[in-house]
Amino acid sequence: MVATLALVASVTAPARAVAQPPAPGVEPALDAARAIRGEALEISVLTFANGEVLWERFGHNALVVTDTITGLSLAYNWGMFDFEQPNFLARFLTGDTRYWLAAYPTQAMLDVYVSEDRSARRQVLALSNVEKAALAEFVGWQSMEENRYYRYDYYLDNCSTRVRDAIDRALGGVLARTLANVPDNPRTWRGETARVTDGDWPPFAGIHVALGRNADQPLTRWNESFLPGLLADHLATVMVTGEDGVQRPLVAHDTVLYTARRAPLADRAPARWSVAIVIGAVLSTLVLLLGQKRETSSGARFAVLSIAAIWYLVGGLLGTALLLAATVTHHAPYMGSNGSLFQVHPLLLVGAVCAVLASRAGAARLLSRLSVLFAALSVLGLVLQVVAFGQQSWVVVAVTVPVHVALALALRARRA
Repeated sequence: MVATLALVASVTAPARAVAQPPAPGVEPALDAARAIRGEALEISVLTFANGEVLWERFGHNALVVTDTITGLSLAYNWGMFDFEQPNFLARFLTGDTRYWLAAYPTQAMLDVYVSEDRSARRQVLALSNVEKAALAEFVGWQSMEENRYYRYDYYLDNCSTRVRDAIDRALGGVLARTLANVPDNPRTWRGETARVTDGDWPPFAGIHVALGRNADQPLTRWNESFLPGLLADHLATVMVTGEDGVQRPLVAHDTVLYTARRAPLADRAPARWSVAIVIGAVLSTLVLLLGQKRETSSGARFAVLSIAAIWYLVGGLLGTALLLAATVTHHAPYMGSNGSLFQVHPLLLVGAVCAVLASRAGAARLLSRLSVLFAALSVLGLVLQVVAFGQQSWVVVAVTVPVHVALALALRARRA
């Protein structure tokens, strides 16, 4: 899809400009010219619902500029990336992923997304002629080779926030002021990411481990708009003052162009505590039974040590990754201040080594003592999450706390 659209975009790239065009209201002479040019323009937002693969499940959108006289219609798409670009994995892990803006013929872009069975919605905006021309100039300038690249941020700077910010710039901040409130039933970054990834267990579990308590703060409608579908819903609620001084809806026409055959995503993330509690209960019970088993004790001992080695190794590696993400990457605003570091942390790697070397008396003694420390830290993390952190990663503690405690009891029992 990217290669096909990129070929089309190369034919429709806008002319170069020297400097960023000013916003409306800055240069009266320029605005006078814009008032004439804007008569022939129509500005709309094209929003696509979730797709099949993981990165498509968040939805997508584009800002459409249409010349009603010539019929030329370009969709400005800030969602371009390439898995083959140099150091893509390293950039992704450190939060330095490079995305870019490209302009495509609107119908060609629409056809691609409809062919992938993704619902499509078009909202025509009731902007003044000056605002329309200024917005068209701005996105044209942004799509130039020297201006189109940006550092992608999951929540603060993505394809949807770029559409939002471009519209807000043309409106002189009206959008930001209107959407500054926290709704009565607020959403969070964790909740929305869990909603989108629900049913895909590895990323669903991963985001709950990775996201810190900052991801559980209630979002304003402005920040909710990092999701294209929510931005479209919020645009439909905004009122603007026209050139005649009369207030009217920002969205003049709101049309569903295509409805997907696949089921839409749930409006809210379903609770998965019960599944996590069952997993934690099963694992901890298994560990306790093996720890208390006296018959064929060598086999039970090997099983307990194997579970401990794997558990502590995985937890240690995850904890190391979390610590690095929270300190030396661009993910720190969401992955920092993370109570999950009481459950998974680098010290667990020492426990994994001791479990492998447990045939030696010194390593066995250290493992037994470390397991108690790990269990104490895990329980402390649970208590702090309840009374202080306000972090909503309950599916994590529902699994990790019982297993940490069970391993401490089992390893102490085997040691005794």
